Amino acid sequence: MPLPPSLLRFVILSGGWHQAAVCALSIAVFLLNTAPIETQRRIIDTAVHVGSVRAILTLVALQIGLVLAYGLAKLAMNVYRAWIGECATRDLRLVVTQRLERADEQGSDLANGTGLAMILAEADEIGGFVGSSLSLPIVEVGFLASIFIYLAFLDLGMMAASLLILAPQFVFVPLMQRAINRRVAERTRLLRRFGDEILSPVKTGSSAPRLDEVFAVDIGVFEIKFSLNFLMNLTYSLGSLLVLGIGCVLAVSGQTEIATVVTFLSATTKIVDPWNDVVDWARGFAMTTVKYDLVIRALETAPDGTASATATAR
Repeated sequence: MPLPPSLLRFVILSGGWHQAAVCALSIAVFLLNTAPIETQRRIIDTAVHVGSVRAILTLVALQIGLVLAYGLAKLAMNVYRAWIGECATRDLRLVVTQRLERADEQGSDLANGTGLAMILAEADEIGGFVGSSLSLPIVEVGFLASIFIYLAFLDLGMMAASLLILAPQFVFVPLMQRAINRRVAERTRLLRRFGDEILSPVKTGSSAPRLDEVFAVDIGVFEIKFSLNFLMNLTYSLGSLLVLGIGCVLAVSGQTEIATVVTFLSATTKIVDPWNDVVDWARGFAMTTVKYDLVIRALETAPDGTASATATAR
């Protein structure tokens, strides 16, 4: 089969049924990650209402079992993801290698620094994303959805306040990510040109200025990326303070229990990492799509007019 024209189709074809298996495992992971929130609430509630020590110990043992099961399931999922990613990396490297072998015979421009960059760096970055491209959003989005559904069941008003933590990010994250994508595409092109200049038999001058251009682009990416992290952390801090304030007011007025407030604070803390992972995944998907499109465009110049075949379902 020819190399698919879109990243999503490549993800499905290169992973085959293994993508479906790791997605099923991802569902088990986010369910196991959600369950301890309820057992924690029950432990606190039992202690506050002077429940039996035996009931508390039983809940603690259940909590330990859930944490252990979650850890083992996540370990298996991460290893599976890595294997799928390495398979995709190998597929891409085989495609480019076969293309370079034909380019050597026909004198194509691809038999230079561009081809080497695609084999050594770009294929590795694209393949690494393929491994978690489908399973990661299932784990994190599924966990976030289950958390907010559970919080809505406990207290709808406080759940709405918790959502305010994420609301501002829907504005500034996409805008800043588009700026990063433009710089990633420019960086990839600059590195290819640098490789071409280094390996060119005809030297037209020093290629050092090209590295200065890459340096400037990299600094721009870091500035935007760290600014994005700052804004996200700021919204988390303000959101947690909002939840704490509302929860304490409700607890003082007798409209909710301390165990519920503690549960909301714990859940608010737990949504930070998965939401960051979702943002990172969206950022990675956008950047990997840019890189994959650049590879496809380069391979469209193959002597036979198409990209080479890729190994698919195993």
